[in-house]
Amino acid sequence: MDEKVERKNKAGIGGIEMKFTHLCGGSEIPEHIKRCIEEQPARSGMYNWIFIHKGQINPYFAVKDRLEDFDQIQINMSPIDYPLIVEVAQKLKNSSTKLILNNDYVCEKWGELGWNPLQYDQAQRMGDMVFGTEPHQVSNMIDGSFCIPHATNTEVLKKLGTDHKSNSLGYIYHWWMPGTYLASRTIKQVMEKYKIDQSVLYGYKEATDPMKQWKGMMWTKINSLLAFPDFAQEIQGHRIVYDPNPCHTYGRNGVELACLKKAVVGSNRVFSYNKLMPELTCDPFDHKATLERFKLAMGGTEKMEKIMDKAYEEVDYFNYKNSKKRWNKACDIAFDRGGKEWYQKQI
Repeated sequence: MDEKVERKNKAGIGGIEMKFTHLCGGSEIPEHIKRCIEEQPARSGMYNWIFIHKGQINPYFAVKDRLEDFDQIQINMSPIDYPLIVEVAQKLKNSSTKLILNNDYVCEKWGELGWNPLQYDQAQRMGDMVFGTEPHQVSNMIDGSFCIPHATNTEVLKKLGTDHKSNSLGYIYHWWMPGTYLASRTIKQVMEKYKIDQSVLYGYKEATDPMKQWKGMMWTKINSLLAFPDFAQEIQGHRIVYDPNPCHTYGRNGVELACLKKAVVGSNRVFSYNKLMPELTCDPFDHKATLERFKLAMGGTEKMEKIMDKAYEEVDYFNYKNSKKRWNKACDIAFDRGGKEWYQKQI
């Protein structure tokens, strides 16, 4: 078979499904990852590539002697997996199996992950295709990296309903960049103006919250990290959701909430909010602009109905079919120009 045709087949192009695995370090799949993969419906994010490619997830020691059974191996570039990347890249040195490396962390937090900058660049150069999930991440990665947001099974999420209905506001807490001080002030004013009874916190980790000693007076209800089916049920029941994420991320919450036709006053640093509900986004630290977005969102106008109808339609940008096309196109370009040999020359 012609080498280029074979490579395209290995990327899942041409109707032939490739053999794919996501690889994690160690000898067992961590329990929290197992739970994430097993829950249905599945949350958005990195592990959806396993479902898209009809692949597997494996711990390294379970497959280390048969890595070449796979056409593509994906590894998340977390600091703990740097030795894994090095080891797998060495084993695949003369192999046709392709190593796919992805960044899954907001670039604002890279300095706190334990990577030294040179080490992180070196890790990227070991991949045959390297990608991040939103433009600011990719801008800070090595040349030739691709921007591929993680996928969502939008077809399934659009079918979800809920019995949860309450006169409440939901707030998305990001434990990796906690911030409740300014948000709680904004929420207090919004609740008073629109006669909202409750404020409900999602994704809370007390150990990361510098305001934890006052949390009882700041929130009506606090949820820790919920299983996704429970989160999807409860979040739909609020009148409005607020997510002033201060970091640049693709934003799985924006994708999921668009599938549920739930309006979010969100940060303009989040790719999904900018793409799906741009009228409701603003600088997360601009209090007055935020209040204007709440005014629009809470107005119940024909304009808001059009905004959410558009978001519901355009969220399929993130669906499995379109995400797989982006993956395949990136692989085709990256493999054709030389894979890891090409990346090793980049800065």
